Amino acid sequence: DFQLAEPPILVGNGFDLSRYQLCLEPEPVLGWAGRIAPEKGLEDGAQVAARLGLPLRIWGYEEDRAYAARVAASVPAGTLDWRGFLPTEQLQGELGRCAALLNTPKWNEAFGNVVVEAMACGVPVAAYQRGGPGELVVEGVNGALAPPDDGEALVAATHRALAVQRQGCRAWVEQHCSQQAFSARVETWLQGLAG
Repeated sequence: DFQLAEPPILVGNGFDLSRYQLCLEPEPVLGWAGRIAPEKGLEDGAQVAARLGLPLRIWGYEEDRAYAARVAASVPAGTLDWRGFLPTEQLQGELGRCAALLNTPKWNEAFGNVVVEAMACGVPVAAYQRGGPGELVVEGVNGALAPPDDGEALVAATHRALAVQRQGCRAWVEQHCSQQAFSARVETWLQGLAG
């Protein structure tokens, strides 16, 4: 989105992966996490869950109650399972049991911590190819991508994400988003500035 003179150096983020446990036996549920606000696109995740006939567990702070009520009214009763805002230890325990995470922002998010948190638990991600989450999801490796705001394509991406090997999601995070990988990127960046 930015007109830069040259490509940026991306350092991303680093996670303490000892806080996230790989779950190899998911339940037949989808997950969604984030602030409950229109720019996060929960309604798209709700529609995917309804189309697939799978419950959608939702974690996050309810910033806009009227919006949450509209989303709930747009799908059959029982589709949405509101879980609230949880600390990391509880979130990863519950999120790790999801068959896939849906990531549906309506704007360009900077990074997408929850995307990495899900993958650290072995959960593949179906996301819009937009912003940071669109850069984190590697088709067939740790999830699947859909063009922004295309509900039909997101349903198809969710089917593809459900077929991804959960061990591969965790391995990708270990290689790209661990504290060690982050430290190496920062060191390389600083050496480039000094040299």
